[in-house]
Amino acid sequence: MITSAQAARLLDRDIQPVYGPEARELLQDQTVLVTGAGGSIGSEIARQALQLGAGCVYFLDQDEYALHSLQLDLYGVGLLDDERFVLCDIRDRHSVDRIFAEAKPSIVYHAAAHKHLPLLERSPAAAVQTNVLGTRTIARACIENGVQRFINISTDKAADPSSVLGMTKRLAELVTSSVAGLGTRVASVRFGNVLGSRGSFFPTLAWQIASGRTVKVTHPDVSRYFMTIPEAAGLVMEASVLASRGETYVLDMGPSIKVLDLIERYVALVGAHDLSIEFTGLRPGEKLHEDLFDPSEVRTDTAHPRIWQVNADQAGSVSPQAIHDLCTDALAGVSPGRLRILLADLVTPVSNVLAPQELTRWAG
Repeated sequence: MITSAQAARLLDRDIQPVYGPEARELLQDQTVLVTGAGGSIGSEIARQALQLGAGCVYFLDQDEYALHSLQLDLYGVGLLDDERFVLCDIRDRHSVDRIFAEAKPSIVYHAAAHKHLPLLERSPAAAVQTNVLGTRTIARACIENGVQRFINISTDKAADPSSVLGMTKRLAELVTSSVAGLGTRVASVRFGNVLGSRGSFFPTLAWQIASGRTVKVTHPDVSRYFMTIPEAAGLVMEASVLASRGETYVLDMGPSIKVLDLIERYVALVGAHDLSIEFTGLRPGEKLHEDLFDPSEVRTDTAHPRIWQVNADQAGSVSPQAIHDLCTDALAGVSPGRLRILLADLVTPVSNVLAPQELTRWAG
């Protein structure tokens, strides 16, 4: 596991979260519910909510091992029957309704998602069911149960999306903004790769170097935006103060870093030798460089120096019926290729996402 000092040196900036008084006031004594609480980001959001004085935090996840591990980490073996730890699939409307009725949260952080880009290219139905249908289920529960704030955790891959991951997360942003003005203050928070998060690039890199294996990189020029887990979660807390009418907040992650440069910094940090690198080529849906904003979006400043805002009306919209039809197709077993084209058609014209020679391959 990377230390805070190592992360700061790798990213060449201070990565410790700094909270304003508004964030502390917002969380103080509130009941908070975190979906995806067993994951790297969800668990850190939950920890920081407790640190900021939340009165009660509900931890919701469908991964029983991750949820059990979080229980042990936070409270030890004495509270294993704690009702705040809830095993639940966010796509299950009836279970979600029951949990919201019992917990009565005032703030919801929605971090549950499928996020592994290559796997989702092969399994778009799973991405739609969790990232789109799951977000719709949680958003609807927030409105129906009088939740004060709903914060959807998004990704920079939702900006001008080229992958199933990016397209489903863009739709999750649109689902979030679609419930604005119905009594709950809502927003999405978009950020990039997180150093050390489960399933991310960095743990794989560290394992490859430590075991003397060849380090595999997609392209010599590929670059990404990077943050640390505490840094990202801390700025999510700050962005939740700003949440209002379905805006998307984009975190300042510093300059995009070439993956090769990050590897070189890590090699120097751990004193590795005789490093071998193999370039494997960009995978379907991957970009050489990530975007922070869609071409239609205009970045505006906020009261926080590291948070930008995109108003909901710049992101476009998608009808509830279109979301319903897409989720129905995903549940009905529509072919992966056809489902990907339906996704692209909802998010942006297909010609902008798929080259003509790709249409036949994806339509099979």
